[in-house]
Amino acid sequence: MSGLERPEPRIYQINARDKVVQVVDEGKKVILVLLPTGMGKTFIITLSIESLIENGTIKKDDKVLFLVNDRKLKHQLYDMSQTLGLGEYGDLFLLPEGRLAPRITREHARIAKFIFATPILLLNSIIARSPSQIKVDRSTLDQVKIVVIDEILDVLAQSYGKKRTKEETIEYIERAWDVNFEEVTESLSRKYNLQKVRVVQRLIFEFSAKHYRLNKRFEPVLNLLGLLNGGEKLVLGMTASLTQREKLDLLIKTFGGPEKVAYVYPTGEDFEDYTPNYILKKIVVFDDWVSDLDNKFKELKGGTLRSINQAYQAVTGRVKVPSDRIMLFITDIIGKKEIQEKIKQKKGEQFLNQAMTHASAYLLLTVARQYLLENTLRAFTKFIARVKNAYLANSPTFGYIKEKISERKEELSEEKLYISKKEERLLFWLKRFSDEEKKVLVLCRFVAVTRYLHLIMKDQGYQTSFVHGKMSGDLQHTQIMKFKKGESRILFASERLIEKGTDLPEADVAVYYGTTVSLERYEQSLGRIRSTKINTKTAYTLSYHQTVEEENAFKRDALFLELIGKKHAKLLSIPE
Repeated sequence: MSGLERPEPRIYQINARDKVVQVVDEGKKVILVLLPTGMGKTFIITLSIESLIENGTIKKDDKVLFLVNDRKLKHQLYDMSQTLGLGEYGDLFLLPEGRLAPRITREHARIAKFIFATPILLLNSIIARSPSQIKVDRSTLDQVKIVVIDEILDVLAQSYGKKRTKEETIEYIERAWDVNFEEVTESLSRKYNLQKVRVVQRLIFEFSAKHYRLNKRFEPVLNLLGLLNGGEKLVLGMTASLTQREKLDLLIKTFGGPEKVAYVYPTGEDFEDYTPNYILKKIVVFDDWVSDLDNKFKELKGGTLRSINQAYQAVTGRVKVPSDRIMLFITDIIGKKEIQEKIKQKKGEQFLNQAMTHASAYLLLTVARQYLLENTLRAFTKFIARVKNAYLANSPTFGYIKEKISERKEELSEEKLYISKKEERLLFWLKRFSDEEKKVLVLCRFVAVTRYLHLIMKDQGYQTSFVHGKMSGDLQHTQIMKFKKGESRILFASERLIEKGTDLPEADVAVYYGTTVSLERYEQSLGRIRSTKINTKTAYTLSYHQTVEEENAFKRDALFLELIGKKHAKLLSIPE
Protein backbone atom coordinates (compact mmCIF):
# COMPACT_ATOMS: atom_id res chain seq x y z
CA MET A 1 0.00 0.00 0.00
CA SER A 2 1.11 3.54 -0.66
CA GLY A 3 0.38 4.79 2.85
CA LEU A 4 -1.69 7.69 1.51
CA GLU A 5 -5.33 8.33 2.46
CA ARG A 6 -8.25 8.31 0.03
CA PRO A 7 -9.57 11.85 -0.48
CA GLU A 8 -13.23 12.74 -0.34
CA PRO A 9 -14.64 13.03 -3.88
CA ARG A 10 -15.61 16.53 -4.97
CA ILE A 11 -19.04 17.39 -6.33
CA TYR A 12 -17.85 17.76 -9.94
CA GLN A 13 -16.05 14.39 -9.70
CA ILE A 14 -19.22 12.68 -8.47
CA ASN A 15 -21.22 14.31 -11.28
CA ALA A 16 -18.67 13.09 -13.83
CA ARG A 17 -18.82 9.55 -12.41
CA ASP A 18 -22.60 9.52 -12.73
CA LYS A 19 -22.33 10.74 -16.33
CA VAL A 20 -19.86 7.96 -17.20
CA VAL A 21 -22.19 5.30 -15.77
CA GLN A 22 -25.12 6.84 -17.65
CA VAL A 23 -23.45 6.78 -21.09
CA VAL A 24 -22.23 3.21 -20.52
CA ASP A 25 -25.86 2.22 -19.82
CA GLU A 26 -26.80 3.96 -23.08
CA GLY A 27 -24.47 1.63 -24.98
CA LYS A 28 -21.46 3.86 -25.58
CA LYS A 29 -18.20 1.93 -25.89
CA VAL A 30 -15.65 4.77 -25.72
CA ILE A 31 -15.95 7.43 -23.00
CA LEU A 32 -13.58 10.39 -22.92
CA VAL A 33 -13.24 12.31 -19.65
CA LEU A 34 -12.02 15.85 -20.47
CA LEU A 35 -10.68 17.81 -17.52
CA PRO A 36 -7.88 20.37 -16.96
CA THR A 37 -4.56 19.11 -15.59
CA GLY A 38 -4.60 18.49 -11.85
CA MET A 39 -8.35 18.18 -11.30
CA GLY A 40 -8.61 14.44 -10.71
CA LYS A 41 -9.28 12.56 -13.96
CA THR A 42 -7.87 9.36 -12.44
CA PHE A 43 -10.13 9.68 -9.39
CA ILE A 44 -13.17 10.08 -11.67
CA ILE A 45 -12.19 6.92 -13.58
CA THR A 46 -11.74 5.03 -10.29
CA LEU A 47 -15.13 6.17 -8.99
CA SER A 48 -16.70 5.15 -12.30
CA ILE A 49 -15.15 1.66 -12.19
CA GLU A 50 -16.42 1.17 -8.62
CA SER A 51 -19.96 2.10 -9.71
CA LEU A 52 -19.77 -0.19 -12.77
CA ILE A 53 -18.70 -3.07 -10.52
CA GLU A 54 -21.47 -2.36 -8.02
CA ASN A 55 -24.20 -2.15 -10.70
CA GLY A 56 -23.05 -5.39 -12.35
CA THR A 57 -21.69 -3.94 -15.60
CA ILE A 58 -18.25 -5.25 -14.62
CA LYS A 59 -18.88 -8.84 -13.55
CA LYS A 60 -17.01 -11.09 -11.11
CA ASP A 61 -14.65 -12.61 -13.71
CA ASP A 62 -14.13 -9.41 -15.74
CA LYS A 63 -10.81 -7.57 -15.61
CA VAL A 64 -9.81 -3.92 -15.97
CA LEU A 65 -6.60 -3.07 -17.85
CA PHE A 66 -4.84 0.25 -17.23
CA LEU A 67 -2.60 1.26 -20.14
CA VAL A 68 -0.14 4.17 -19.96
CA ASN A 69 2.70 5.13 -22.26
CA ASP A 70 5.23 5.63 -19.47
CA ARG A 71 6.80 3.27 -16.90
CA LYS A 72 6.67 5.87 -14.14
CA LEU A 73 2.96 6.55 -14.72
CA LYS A 74 2.26 2.82 -14.56
CA HIS A 75 3.55 2.82 -10.99
CA GLN A 76 1.67 6.03 -10.18
CA LEU A 77 -1.67 4.69 -11.44
CA TYR A 78 -1.12 1.49 -9.47
CA ASP A 79 -0.40 3.42 -6.26
CA MET A 80 -3.34 5.76 -6.78
CA SER A 81 -5.70 2.84 -7.41
CA GLN A 82 -4.54 1.23 -4.16
CA THR A 83 -5.02 4.48 -2.26
CA LEU A 84 -8.45 5.04 -3.83
CA GLY A 85 -9.62 1.61 -2.67
CA LEU A 86 -9.84 -0.51 -5.83
CA GLY A 87 -8.20 -3.32 -3.86
CA GLU A 88 -11.54 -3.86 -2.11
CA TYR A 89 -12.92 -5.16 -5.42
CA GLY A 90 -10.07 -7.51 -6.35
CA ASP A 91 -6.32 -7.95 -6.67
CA LEU A 92 -4.19 -5.29 -8.34
CA PHE A 93 -1.22 -6.45 -10.42
CA LEU A 94 1.62 -4.25 -11.65
CA LEU A 95 3.05 -6.03 -14.69
CA PRO A 96 6.78 -6.32 -13.86
CA GLU A 97 9.68 -5.26 -16.06
CA GLY A 98 11.32 -8.67 -16.47
CA ARG A 99 12.40 -9.79 -13.00
CA LEU A 100 9.52 -12.13 -12.13
CA ALA A 101 9.49 -15.66 -13.58
CA PRO A 102 7.00 -16.06 -16.49
CA ARG A 103 5.03 -18.78 -14.67
CA ILE A 104 4.54 -16.59 -11.59
CA THR A 105 3.68 -13.54 -13.72
CA ARG A 106 1.04 -15.54 -15.62
CA GLU A 107 -0.54 -16.66 -12.37
CA HIS A 108 -0.62 -13.15 -10.88
CA ALA A 109 -2.20 -11.79 -14.08
CA ARG A 110 -4.73 -14.64 -14.10
CA ILE A 111 -6.04 -13.96 -10.60
CA ALA A 112 -5.80 -10.13 -10.72
CA LYS A 113 -8.89 -7.97 -11.20
CA PHE A 114 -6.87 -4.91 -12.23
CA ILE A 115 -3.72 -5.03 -14.39
CA PHE A 116 -1.36 -2.07 -14.94
CA ALA A 117 0.99 -2.02 -17.94
CA THR A 118 2.62 -0.06 -20.73
CA PRO A 119 1.71 -1.18 -24.28
CA ILE A 120 5.22 -2.44 -25.10
CA LEU A 121 5.47 -4.35 -21.82
CA LEU A 122 2.05 -5.93 -22.34
CA LEU A 123 2.85 -6.90 -25.93
CA ASN A 124 6.16 -8.49 -24.91
CA SER A 125 4.38 -10.36 -22.11
CA ILE A 126 1.86 -11.92 -24.51
CA ILE A 127 4.16 -12.71 -27.43
CA ALA A 128 7.16 -14.91 -26.63
CA ARG A 129 9.54 -17.31 -28.39
CA SER A 130 8.14 -20.29 -26.52
CA PRO A 131 4.96 -20.99 -24.49
CA SER A 132 7.00 -21.23 -21.28
CA GLN A 133 8.17 -17.61 -21.71
CA ILE A 134 4.65 -16.15 -22.08
CA LYS A 135 3.87 -13.88 -19.11
CA VAL A 136 0.22 -13.07 -19.83
CA ASP A 137 -2.09 -15.70 -21.34
CA ARG A 138 -4.48 -14.81 -24.16
CA SER A 139 -7.28 -16.18 -22.00
CA THR A 140 -6.43 -13.54 -19.38
CA LEU A 141 -6.62 -10.85 -22.05
CA ASP A 142 -10.02 -12.17 -23.17
CA GLN A 143 -11.37 -11.44 -19.69
CA VAL A 144 -10.61 -7.71 -19.96
CA LYS A 145 -13.91 -5.81 -19.92
CA ILE A 146 -12.60 -2.24 -19.62
CA VAL A 147 -9.40 -0.66 -20.93
CA VAL A 148 -8.38 2.61 -19.24
CA ILE A 149 -6.02 4.77 -21.33
CA ASP A 150 -4.39 7.86 -19.80
CA GLU A 151 -3.91 10.91 -22.11
CA ILE A 152 -5.71 8.90 -24.77
CA LEU A 153 -5.56 11.43 -27.62
CA ASP A 154 -1.83 12.06 -27.29
CA VAL A 155 -1.14 8.34 -26.85
CA LEU A 156 -3.19 7.03 -29.79
CA ALA A 157 -2.49 9.74 -32.37
CA GLN A 158 1.02 10.05 -33.76
CA SER A 159 1.94 13.04 -35.93
CA TYR A 160 4.21 12.64 -38.92
CA GLY A 161 5.58 14.84 -41.69
CA LYS A 162 6.57 18.50 -41.43
CA LYS A 163 4.59 20.78 -39.16
CA ARG A 164 2.89 23.97 -40.33
CA THR A 165 4.08 27.42 -39.29
CA LYS A 166 1.67 29.54 -37.23
CA GLU A 167 0.52 31.41 -40.35
CA GLU A 168 0.04 28.16 -42.30
CA THR A 169 -1.91 26.64 -39.39
CA ILE A 170 -4.33 29.59 -39.22
CA GLU A 171 -4.81 29.43 -42.99
CA TYR A 172 -5.43 25.67 -42.77
CA ILE A 173 -8.07 26.06 -40.04
CA GLU A 174 -9.90 28.79 -41.97
CA ARG A 175 -9.83 26.80 -45.22
CA ALA A 176 -10.71 23.39 -43.75
CA TRP A 177 -13.75 24.60 -41.77
CA ASP A 178 -14.65 27.68 -43.83
CA VAL A 179 -14.42 29.94 -40.78
CA ASN A 180 -12.75 33.14 -39.64
CA PHE A 181 -9.95 32.30 -37.18
CA GLU A 182 -10.64 35.39 -35.06
CA GLU A 183 -14.31 34.46 -34.71
CA VAL A 184 -13.48 30.84 -33.86
CA THR A 185 -11.10 31.84 -31.06
CA GLU A 186 -13.66 34.30 -29.66
CA SER A 187 -16.34 31.59 -29.69
CA LEU A 188 -14.16 28.94 -28.04
CA SER A 189 -12.95 31.47 -25.48
CA ARG A 190 -16.55 32.15 -24.42
CA LYS A 191 -17.63 28.50 -24.57
CA TYR A 192 -14.81 27.16 -22.37
CA ASN A 193 -14.38 30.32 -20.25
CA LEU A 194 -10.71 30.60 -21.25
CA GLN A 195 -8.45 33.51 -22.11
CA LYS A 196 -8.39 34.07 -25.87
CA VAL A 197 -4.59 33.77 -26.06
CA ARG A 198 -4.84 30.31 -24.51
CA VAL A 199 -7.34 29.19 -27.14
CA VAL A 200 -5.14 30.57 -29.94
CA GLN A 201 -2.06 28.78 -28.65
CA ARG A 202 -3.89 25.51 -28.19
CA LEU A 203 -5.34 25.64 -31.70
CA ILE A 204 -1.93 26.39 -33.20
CA PHE A 205 -0.40 23.50 -31.27
CA GLU A 206 -3.15 21.03 -32.14
CA PHE A 207 -3.38 21.78 -35.85
CA SER A 208 0.26 22.45 -36.72
CA ALA A 209 0.79 18.76 -37.50
CA LYS A 210 -0.10 18.03 -41.11
CA HIS A 211 -0.92 14.36 -40.59
CA TYR A 212 -1.90 11.97 -37.81
CA ARG A 213 -1.87 8.19 -37.77
CA LEU A 214 -2.49 5.52 -35.17
CA ASN A 215 0.51 5.27 -32.86
CA LYS A 216 2.56 2.29 -34.03
CA ARG A 217 3.47 1.40 -30.44
CA PHE A 218 -0.21 1.06 -29.46
CA GLU A 219 -1.72 -0.47 -32.60
CA PRO A 220 -0.60 -4.11 -31.99
CA VAL A 221 -1.98 -3.99 -28.44
CA LEU A 222 -5.31 -2.57 -29.62
CA ASN A 223 -5.49 -5.42 -32.14
CA LEU A 224 -4.80 -8.03 -29.48
CA LEU A 225 -7.48 -6.51 -27.25
CA GLY A 226 -9.99 -6.50 -30.10
CA LEU A 227 -10.61 -2.75 -29.77
CA LEU A 228 -10.16 -1.76 -33.40
CA ASN A 229 -13.20 -1.14 -35.60
CA GLY A 230 -15.98 -1.75 -33.16
CA GLY A 231 -14.84 -4.18 -30.46
CA GLU A 232 -17.15 -4.92 -27.53
CA LYS A 233 -14.79 -3.89 -24.73
CA LEU A 234 -15.31 -0.55 -22.97
CA VAL A 235 -12.63 2.13 -23.29
CA LEU A 236 -12.32 4.85 -20.64
CA GLY A 237 -9.99 7.56 -21.91
CA MET A 238 -8.57 10.52 -20.00
CA THR A 239 -7.35 13.75 -21.57
CA ALA A 240 -6.69 17.37 -20.59
CA SER A 241 -6.98 18.59 -24.19
CA LEU A 242 -9.25 21.48 -25.12
CA THR A 243 -9.82 20.60 -28.76
CA GLN A 244 -7.98 18.16 -31.01
CA ARG A 245 -10.23 17.70 -34.02
CA GLU A 246 -7.96 15.52 -36.15
CA LYS A 247 -6.92 13.36 -33.19
CA LEU A 248 -10.57 12.95 -32.20
CA ASP A 249 -11.49 12.01 -35.77
CA LEU A 250 -8.77 9.37 -35.75
CA LEU A 251 -9.95 8.03 -32.38
CA ILE A 252 -13.58 7.86 -33.52
CA LYS A 253 -12.59 6.02 -36.70
CA THR A 254 -10.34 3.65 -34.74
CA PHE A 255 -13.07 2.65 -32.29
CA GLY A 256 -15.90 2.12 -34.75
CA GLY A 257 -17.71 5.41 -35.40
CA PRO A 258 -19.25 8.44 -33.62
CA GLU A 259 -22.27 6.51 -32.32
CA LYS A 260 -19.95 4.61 -29.96
CA VAL A 261 -18.14 7.64 -28.46
CA ALA A 262 -19.30 9.89 -25.58
CA TYR A 263 -17.66 12.91 -23.92
CA VAL A 264 -17.81 13.75 -20.22
CA TYR A 265 -17.19 17.36 -19.14
CA PRO A 266 -17.29 17.55 -15.32
CA THR A 267 -19.53 20.23 -13.81
CA GLY A 268 -20.44 21.18 -10.25
CA GLU A 269 -20.68 24.07 -7.82
CA ASP A 270 -17.14 23.40 -6.52
CA PHE A 271 -15.53 23.10 -9.97
CA GLU A 272 -14.21 26.67 -10.02
CA ASP A 273 -12.57 26.27 -6.57
CA TYR A 274 -10.23 23.59 -7.91
CA THR A 275 -9.19 25.29 -11.14
CA PRO A 276 -5.42 25.98 -11.41
CA ASN A 277 -4.11 29.11 -9.68
CA TYR A 278 -0.46 30.16 -9.16
CA ILE A 279 1.94 32.73 -7.77
CA LEU A 280 4.97 33.01 -10.05
CA LYS A 281 8.23 34.46 -8.70
CA LYS A 282 11.50 35.18 -10.48
CA ILE A 283 14.81 34.80 -8.67
CA VAL A 284 17.48 36.79 -10.50
CA VAL A 285 21.07 35.52 -10.32
CA PHE A 286 23.94 37.95 -10.99
CA ASP A 287 27.14 36.59 -12.55
CA ASP A 288 29.04 38.88 -14.93
CA TRP A 289 31.08 35.93 -16.24
CA VAL A 290 27.94 34.05 -17.34
CA SER A 291 26.19 37.09 -18.84
CA ASP A 292 29.38 37.99 -20.74
CA LEU A 293 29.65 34.50 -22.30
CA ASP A 294 25.94 34.40 -23.07
CA ASN A 295 26.19 37.66 -25.01
CA LYS A 296 29.19 36.30 -26.93
CA PHE A 297 27.16 33.23 -27.89
CA LYS A 298 24.37 35.54 -29.06
CA GLU A 299 26.85 37.50 -31.18
CA LEU A 300 28.23 34.33 -32.78
CA LYS A 301 24.75 32.97 -33.55
CA GLY A 302 23.82 36.24 -35.22
CA GLY A 303 26.87 35.88 -37.47
CA THR A 304 25.59 32.55 -38.84
CA LEU A 305 22.09 33.72 -39.74
CA ARG A 306 22.94 35.56 -42.96
CA SER A 307 24.00 32.43 -44.83
CA ILE A 308 21.21 30.38 -43.20
CA ASN A 309 18.63 32.91 -44.46
CA GLN A 310 20.20 32.88 -47.92
CA ALA A 311 19.98 29.09 -47.96
CA TYR A 312 16.32 29.30 -46.88
CA GLN A 313 15.61 31.70 -49.74
CA ALA A 314 17.28 29.31 -52.19
CA VAL A 315 15.03 26.47 -51.01
CA THR A 316 11.69 28.26 -50.42
CA GLY A 317 11.91 31.63 -52.18
CA ARG A 318 11.26 33.42 -48.87
CA VAL A 319 13.76 35.99 -47.62
CA LYS A 320 14.00 34.98 -43.94
CA VAL A 321 13.53 31.83 -41.88
CA PRO A 322 10.62 32.27 -39.42
CA SER A 323 11.95 32.25 -35.85
CA ASP A 324 9.98 29.11 -34.96
CA ARG A 325 11.46 27.25 -37.96
CA ILE A 326 15.17 28.02 -37.61
CA MET A 327 16.15 24.84 -35.77
CA LEU A 328 14.04 22.68 -38.08
CA PHE A 329 15.59 24.22 -41.19
CA ILE A 330 19.09 23.87 -39.74
CA THR A 331 18.59 20.14 -39.22
CA ASP A 332 17.32 19.95 -42.82
CA ILE A 333 20.49 21.66 -44.11
CA ILE A 334 22.71 19.30 -42.14
CA GLY A 335 20.83 16.06 -42.66
CA LYS A 336 18.75 16.09 -45.85
CA LYS A 337 20.42 15.42 -49.19
CA GLU A 338 17.53 16.88 -51.21
CA ILE A 339 17.78 20.21 -49.35
CA GLN A 340 21.54 20.29 -49.83
CA GLU A 341 21.09 19.59 -53.55
CA LYS A 342 18.62 22.50 -53.94
CA ILE A 343 21.01 24.91 -52.22
CA LYS A 344 23.91 23.67 -54.34
CA GLN A 345 21.96 24.14 -57.58
CA LYS A 346 20.93 27.70 -56.69
CA LYS A 347 24.03 28.99 -54.87
CA GLY A 348 26.91 26.66 -55.74
CA GLU A 349 28.95 24.10 -53.81
CA GLN A 350 31.12 26.65 -51.99
CA PHE A 351 28.07 28.40 -50.54
CA LEU A 352 26.55 25.02 -49.56
CA ASN A 353 29.68 24.16 -47.57
CA GLN A 354 29.54 27.56 -45.85
CA ALA A 355 25.82 27.19 -45.07
CA MET A 356 26.36 23.72 -43.60
CA THR A 357 29.25 24.99 -41.46
CA HIS A 358 27.15 27.93 -40.21
CA ALA A 359 24.13 25.69 -39.57
CA SER A 360 26.29 23.32 -37.54
CA ALA A 361 27.76 26.27 -35.62
CA TYR A 362 24.27 27.64 -34.83
CA LEU A 363 23.25 24.25 -33.45
CA LEU A 364 26.42 23.92 -31.37
CA LEU A 365 26.03 27.45 -29.98
CA THR A 366 22.41 26.77 -29.01
CA VAL A 367 23.44 23.71 -27.02
CA ALA A 368 26.44 25.55 -25.53
CA ARG A 369 24.13 28.27 -24.23
CA GLN A 370 21.88 25.68 -22.60
CA TYR A 371 24.91 24.05 -20.97
CA LEU A 372 26.18 27.42 -19.74
CA LEU A 373 22.88 28.40 -18.15
CA GLU A 374 21.35 25.11 -17.02
CA ASN A 375 24.06 22.44 -16.75
CA THR A 376 27.09 22.01 -14.50
CA LEU A 377 30.31 23.95 -15.12
CA ARG A 378 32.15 20.67 -15.70
CA ALA A 379 29.66 19.58 -18.39
CA PHE A 380 29.85 23.02 -20.04
CA THR A 381 33.67 23.07 -20.19
CA LYS A 382 33.77 19.53 -21.59
CA PHE A 383 31.24 20.42 -24.28
CA ILE A 384 33.19 23.50 -25.42
CA ALA A 385 36.44 21.48 -25.49
CA ARG A 386 34.82 18.96 -27.86
CA VAL A 387 33.45 21.55 -30.32
CA LYS A 388 34.92 21.17 -33.80
CA ASN A 389 33.64 23.68 -36.35
CA ALA A 390 35.57 25.77 -38.90
CA TYR A 391 33.49 28.93 -38.37
CA LEU A 392 33.99 28.80 -34.59
CA ALA A 393 37.64 27.74 -34.81
CA ASN A 394 38.46 30.86 -36.87
CA SER A 395 36.40 33.22 -34.68
CA PRO A 396 38.23 35.54 -32.23
CA THR A 397 35.00 35.70 -30.23
CA PHE A 398 34.96 31.93 -29.73
CA GLY A 399 38.64 32.11 -28.80
CA TYR A 400 37.73 34.70 -26.15
CA ILE A 401 35.06 32.33 -24.79
CA LYS A 402 37.61 29.53 -24.45
CA GLU A 403 40.01 31.85 -22.61
CA LYS A 404 37.29 32.88 -20.15
CA ILE A 405 36.40 29.23 -19.56
CA SER A 406 40.03 28.34 -18.82
CA GLU A 407 40.04 31.03 -16.09
CA ARG A 408 37.11 29.49 -14.23
CA LYS A 409 38.07 25.90 -15.03
CA GLU A 410 40.85 26.23 -12.45
CA GLU A 411 38.14 26.39 -9.78
CA LEU A 412 37.00 22.85 -10.60
CA SER A 413 38.24 20.14 -8.27
CA GLU A 414 37.80 16.38 -8.29
CA GLU A 415 37.64 16.39 -4.49
CA LYS A 416 34.80 18.85 -3.88
CA LEU A 417 31.60 19.92 -5.60
CA TYR A 418 31.79 23.20 -7.50
CA ILE A 419 28.95 25.55 -6.59
CA SER A 420 28.00 28.14 -9.20
CA LYS A 421 26.25 31.45 -8.48
CA LYS A 422 22.94 29.90 -9.52
CA GLU A 423 23.48 26.86 -7.31
CA GLU A 424 24.49 29.16 -4.45
CA ARG A 425 21.23 31.09 -4.84
CA LEU A 426 19.25 27.87 -5.07
CA LEU A 427 20.89 26.60 -1.87
CA PHE A 428 19.84 29.76 -0.05
CA TRP A 429 16.20 29.31 -1.01
CA LEU A 430 16.11 25.55 -0.42
CA LYS A 431 17.50 26.05 3.08
CA ARG A 432 14.89 28.73 3.70
CA PHE A 433 12.07 26.45 2.49
CA SER A 434 13.45 23.67 4.67
CA ASP A 435 13.41 25.95 7.73
CA GLU A 436 9.77 26.71 6.88
CA GLU A 437 9.11 22.93 6.68
CA LYS A 438 8.06 23.15 3.04
CA LYS A 439 8.48 20.32 0.56
CA VAL A 440 10.09 21.43 -2.71
CA LEU A 441 10.04 20.12 -6.28
CA VAL A 442 13.05 21.35 -8.29
CA LEU A 443 12.71 20.93 -12.07
CA CYS A 444 15.85 20.70 -14.23
CA ARG A 445 16.42 20.46 -17.98
CA PHE A 446 19.45 18.13 -17.79
CA VAL A 447 19.54 14.67 -16.22
CA ALA A 448 23.06 15.17 -14.78
CA VAL A 449 21.94 18.31 -12.92
CA THR A 450 19.28 16.42 -10.93
CA ARG A 451 21.97 14.18 -9.45
CA TYR A 452 24.49 17.02 -9.02
CA LEU A 453 22.06 19.22 -7.09
CA HIS A 454 21.05 16.21 -4.99
CA LEU A 455 24.71 15.63 -4.08
CA ILE A 456 25.22 19.31 -3.17
CA MET A 457 22.22 19.31 -0.83
CA LYS A 458 23.11 15.91 0.59
CA ASP A 459 26.60 17.25 1.31
CA GLN A 460 24.90 20.05 3.28
CA GLY A 461 23.01 17.48 5.38
CA TYR A 462 19.53 17.74 3.79
CA GLN A 463 17.11 14.91 2.95
CA THR A 464 16.73 14.90 -0.83
CA SER A 465 16.06 12.52 -3.70
CA PHE A 466 16.38 12.80 -7.47
CA VAL A 467 14.61 11.25 -10.46
CA HIS A 468 15.13 11.27 -14.22
CA GLY A 469 14.17 9.38 -17.38
CA LYS A 470 17.30 7.23 -17.54
CA MET A 471 16.33 5.41 -14.34
CA SER A 472 14.33 2.18 -14.41
CA GLY A 473 10.60 2.50 -13.77
CA ASP A 474 11.00 0.87 -10.35
CA LEU A 475 13.75 3.27 -9.28
CA GLN A 476 11.79 6.29 -10.55
CA HIS A 477 8.84 5.13 -8.49
CA THR A 478 10.99 4.58 -5.39
CA GLN A 479 12.48 8.07 -5.58
CA ILE A 480 9.10 9.74 -6.10
CA MET A 481 7.54 7.79 -3.22
CA LYS A 482 10.35 8.90 -0.88
CA PHE A 483 9.22 12.46 -1.57
CA LYS A 484 5.51 11.69 -1.30
CA LYS A 485 5.95 9.93 2.06
CA GLY A 486 8.19 12.67 3.48
CA GLU A 487 11.37 10.59 3.59
CA SER A 488 12.92 13.35 1.49
CA ARG A 489 11.88 17.00 1.61
CA ILE A 490 13.35 18.02 -1.74
CA LEU A 491 12.93 16.22 -5.08
CA PHE A 492 15.22 17.13 -7.99
CA ALA A 493 13.53 15.98 -11.20
CA SER A 494 14.06 16.23 -14.94
CA GLU A 495 11.33 18.34 -16.52
CA ARG A 496 10.46 15.91 -19.31
CA LEU A 497 9.91 13.06 -16.87
CA ILE A 498 7.68 15.03 -14.51
CA GLU A 499 5.74 17.38 -16.76
CA LYS A 500 2.99 14.96 -17.86
CA GLY A 501 0.95 12.78 -15.58
CA THR A 502 3.08 12.77 -12.41
CA ASP A 503 0.96 13.94 -9.49
CA LEU A 504 2.95 15.67 -6.74
CA PRO A 505 0.39 17.56 -4.64
CA GLU A 506 2.71 16.97 -1.66
CA ALA A 507 5.00 19.71 -3.02
CA ASP A 508 4.44 23.08 -1.35
CA VAL A 509 6.74 24.90 -3.77
CA ALA A 510 8.11 24.38 -7.29
CA VAL A 511 11.48 25.74 -8.41
CA TYR A 512 12.59 25.89 -12.05
CA TYR A 513 16.35 25.67 -12.47
CA GLY A 514 16.11 27.79 -15.62
CA THR A 515 13.45 28.18 -18.29
CA THR A 516 11.45 25.41 -19.93
CA VAL A 517 11.33 24.85 -23.67
CA SER A 518 7.72 25.83 -24.35
CA LEU A 519 4.74 27.47 -22.73
CA GLU A 520 2.69 24.30 -23.05
CA ARG A 521 5.34 22.28 -21.19
CA TYR A 522 5.51 24.99 -18.52
CA GLU A 523 1.75 24.77 -18.00
CA GLN A 524 1.90 20.96 -17.84
CA SER A 525 4.74 20.88 -15.31
CA LEU A 526 3.14 23.57 -13.13
CA GLY A 527 0.06 21.38 -12.96
CA ARG A 528 2.06 18.70 -11.15
CA ILE A 529 2.03 20.53 -7.79
CA ARG A 530 -1.76 20.89 -7.83
CA SER A 531 -2.00 24.59 -7.09
CA THR A 532 -5.66 25.65 -6.99
CA LYS A 533 -7.77 28.68 -6.10
CA ILE A 534 -8.34 27.31 -2.59
CA ASN A 535 -4.73 26.14 -2.13
CA THR A 536 -2.50 28.48 -4.15
CA LYS A 537 1.20 27.58 -4.33
CA THR A 538 4.28 29.43 -5.55
CA ALA A 539 6.54 28.53 -8.47
CA TYR A 540 10.00 30.13 -8.58
CA THR A 541 12.27 30.45 -11.62
CA LEU A 542 16.04 30.93 -11.27
CA SER A 543 17.56 32.85 -14.17
CA TYR A 544 20.87 34.60 -14.83
CA HIS A 545 20.66 38.38 -15.19
CA GLN A 546 21.15 39.86 -18.70
CA THR A 547 21.02 36.51 -20.49
CA VAL A 548 18.68 34.82 -22.94
CA GLU A 549 17.44 32.81 -19.95
CA GLU A 550 16.14 35.95 -18.25
CA GLU A 551 14.48 37.08 -21.50
CA ASN A 552 12.82 33.69 -21.95
CA ALA A 553 11.63 33.60 -18.34
CA PHE A 554 10.03 37.03 -18.67
CA LYS A 555 8.33 36.19 -21.99
CA ARG A 556 7.16 32.82 -20.75
CA ASP A 557 5.61 34.16 -17.54
CA ALA A 558 4.02 37.13 -19.33
CA LEU A 559 2.42 34.76 -21.85
CA PHE A 560 1.37 32.41 -19.07
CA LEU A 561 -0.41 35.25 -17.26
CA GLU A 562 -2.34 35.93 -20.46
CA LEU A 563 -2.89 32.23 -20.97
CA ILE A 564 -4.69 31.50 -17.70
CA GLY A 565 -5.78 35.04 -16.88
CA LYS A 566 -4.37 37.42 -14.29
CA LYS A 567 -7.05 36.44 -11.81
CA HIS A 568 -5.50 32.92 -11.74
CA ALA A 569 -1.83 33.96 -11.39
CA LYS A 570 0.38 36.84 -10.37
CA LEU A 571 4.04 37.51 -11.11
CA LEU A 572 6.63 38.83 -8.65
CA SER A 573 10.38 39.40 -8.99
CA ILE A 574 12.92 38.74 -6.24
CA PRO A 575 16.14 40.77 -6.47
CA GLU A 576 19.62 39.51 -5.55
